[in-house]
Amino acid sequence: MKASKLYFRDILGLALVISAILVTLAMIFDVLAVLNYFSHEEALASTYLHESIPLFVFLIPFYFIGKFINRPQWVSEVKAFRLEAARKASASH
Repeated sequence: MKASKLYFRDILGLALVISAILVTLAMIFDVLAVLNYFSHEEALASTYLHESIPLFVFLIPFYFIGKFINRPQWVSEVKAFRLEAARKASASH
């Protein structure tokens, strides 16, 4: 594994975290919509619901990126790369 692949995996991990945050935000909007609906404020509930729906699109990349970066072969290659980098660093000192 090259360092560029390792950085690519880190960038995908960052995209995974951002997708998770956006989906969590959508769930918070849904909870607020339900609370406003039960307090008879349908207009505000509708606004929260319309804000949350586009954020659920981020479930799709969240699922596929999670599957992609957690492949067993890629995880073992990352561990081997980091072990080799640690060996080179300890040998130079």
